[in-house]
Amino acid sequence: MVNKLKDILDFIDYGYSDLYSAADSLPDYDANSSSRDYISQAESYLDEARDGLQEVIEKLEKKND
Repeated sequence: MVNKLKDILDFIDYGYSDLYSAADSLPDYDANSSSRDYISQAESYLDEARDGLQEVIEKLEKKND
């Protein structure tokens, strides 16, 4: 179970990579400011998911020791 959670954590990292690539590829126009806001919000969701998942993994690893 812990290994599956770690795999999910890897997918979150892949999501970050794609998110940063998308942000870097947007031209710097005012018209793209709303897209940048969406990207920023998506990053915030990924942060929360990653932090929560890491906490669960740590607790499960301690429990299994």
